Amino acid sequence: MSLDRVRILHLIATKFVGGPEKQILHHAVSAASSQQEIWLGSFRDFPARPEFLERAEHAGLPTIEFSSGRFRLQTILELTRALKKNKISLLCTHGYKANLLGWVASRLAGCPQIAFARGWTGENWRIKLYERLDRRVLRWTEWVVCVSRPLAAQLEKQRRHRTPPQLIPNCALLPFRNVVLPFDRVPIRQTLGMPAKTFCICAAGRLSPEKGHKYLLEAVPKLLPRIPRLLVVLLGEGRQRTELEGLAIELGIRNHVLFAGFKKDIRAWIQACDLVVNPSLTEGMPNVVLEAMALGSPVIATSVGGVPDLIDHMQSGLLVAPGDSNSLAAAIHALYANPADRLQLARNAQAHLLKYSPEQQTRRLNELYARALRASDNLPVANSLALPMQG
Repeated sequence: MSLDRVRILHLIATKFVGGPEKQILHHAVSAASSQQEIWLGSFRDFPARPEFLERAEHAGLPTIEFSSGRFRLQTILELTRALKKNKISLLCTHGYKANLLGWVASRLAGCPQIAFARGWTGENWRIKLYERLDRRVLRWTEWVVCVSRPLAAQLEKQRRHRTPPQLIPNCALLPFRNVVLPFDRVPIRQTLGMPAKTFCICAAGRLSPEKGHKYLLEAVPKLLPRIPRLLVVLLGEGRQRTELEGLAIELGIRNHVLFAGFKKDIRAWIQACDLVVNPSLTEGMPNVVLEAMALGSPVIATSVGGVPDLIDHMQSGLLVAPGDSNSLAAAIHALYANPADRLQLARNAQAHLLKYSPEQQTRRLNELYARALRASDNLPVANSLALPMQG
């Protein structure tokens, strides 16, 4: 390992490997080169070592584990020492914990920072407070990456006299060119223990109010008179599960809803279903929508965050207003009644994913790395011309 190679550390506080973690891991492997190393870091906030770091090490990537992600001086000093000791040239932070801790530590270590913003959930009062601090810090962080246009526009208004936020959306990680449409979903359902002769709808994500599962469940009673063999599969766990189970009982639809829990790999579940619905009230650039488009399952999603960029309404999917169970029910029934439309939407969606290739994402991130490093004079002399210039 040459000491002249640029070392870039991506830091995230994580409980499991979800969408953001998958994006970081894929990029870290593909962006490593003879000129730069991508290191991955996280915090030991739970008894077990973060799965994110386990996967990184399995992929042969260098990792750093910090003792805690709590907002305390000890953590900041630990991060500062690690940046200096490991000769990290650039710190990339993801999420409010890493953004806040990294903002202080990067300045103490003399290391430039790129903060990644994927949106805010506002799950509870504590997270709302941290996310408010995160937005303030993002005003003063020199380099910020946003995954959606609305988020970039929101932050640009707040970041006076700073570099405008860089729009770099999530990429399609699955090899969608290998999925030939149409295909038979029944064998996939059988392997998962799902009924074969049903119209299946899948929604994947944390069971939390901002994900809008409530409105999907409220759409089900409106659909049952027209789609009697309807099954809604909810993939994920969260603090709202008990409330959603109670709502399903209250609505008289409990037999039509499968709470499947968290799944490390949701690809088979997505392909087993006739439709994927993303009913969120807020989003950045949802990975589940990218995965559904790649896997050949037509998508209905709310027009929030970066979703309208990802889905061309009535061409590569259907868009509905957030928090509107009537519109959601109407969209679901429209695609149920028109199998040919479902197939055409799925085909168009796969073609649309060419705009979201991993290669394009890596190129744009490499360009940003080069700009940030040159601006800070933190690029090793031996590599001063190694990274690509901004196109």
